[in-house]
Amino acid sequence: MTIKMSLWFVTLLLSGCGNSELQFALIGDNPYGEDNLHKYENLIEDINSSNVSWVVHLGDLKNGISNCSDEKFLSLYELNSKFRVPFVLTPGDNDWFDCRRESAGNWGRMNRLNKLREIFFREEHPLGAETQSETSLYSEFVENALWVAGDVLFSTVHLVGVSGREGGLDLHGYVQDAAIDWLQTIFQRAREQNVKAVFIATQADFFPYSVEPDWLNLECPDCNFVRKHYEPFYEALKNELSAYDNQVLLAVGDTHIFRVDKPLYDKNQLVINFTRVEVFGSEQVHWVRVSLSESDAVFVIEQEFVEGN
Repeated sequence: MTIKMSLWFVTLLLSGCGNSELQFALIGDNPYGEDNLHKYENLIEDINSSNVSWVVHLGDLKNGISNCSDEKFLSLYELNSKFRVPFVLTPGDNDWFDCRRESAGNWGRMNRLNKLREIFFREEHPLGAETQSETSLYSEFVENALWVAGDVLFSTVHLVGVSGREGGLDLHGYVQDAAIDWLQTIFQRAREQNVKAVFIATQADFFPYSVEPDWLNLECPDCNFVRKHYEPFYEALKNELSAYDNQVLLAVGDTHIFRVDKPLYDKNQLVINFTRVEVFGSEQVHWVRVSLSESDAVFVIEQEFVEGN
């Protein structure tokens, strides 16, 4: 059973959202640890009893200190195979980048990323999506995908959360370069197909604060408005939005705080057609329902609290 709360956030749309046809589930940063496995199974059961069309996991299937063995990856794959609708994953840093940690097995990062791809992306995309591996020089990025449904373009962009404290910034930069390349393809397809909105799913939350830039400069002059090391993707996103007027919803995980806000500014002006939703994360094992208005292809966000979790 789900306890539901709703948020409507697209311009002037205050009614008429009840007849949503296309709905999908957003989850992330779970199950994370062994303590959450039973809760995660409850979440799977709850989503399976809903009428969503697919599930998007925003990465960090596990925490950053647990082992990254083949057996662990396979167990997570089998766990998520219990969803009765297509399961779409965009990887998180805990899923491969942090496997370099001694507690996680001291694995090579690319070794674990390739194994993750082999296990979770070995078959054709569950929604028949176009992937970056088909259309780009970044042919290894099978996890970056896009598809159109309900007159909306949906996409996944591999962009993991890193601080730089553990090295690997060159590899982070390469993943980010591929993400920028794919972002440009996403908006190119959106313009070509004249879709009414764009949805982007990624792990990394590169907006650490949800405040006006002037306020942040006043209260915390040494704080970065954009997360350090993510400036290139941020600039690319602003550039694409400057040439796209329809609604864009960015779904992220990473910092485990549910929120819906408008954190993007361009030349100190709020970008009104851009919205971020961040999903629940460990230790909160709940999910987010996103629906499309039948008439306007507008996103409707509902918090779904799994009873007992």
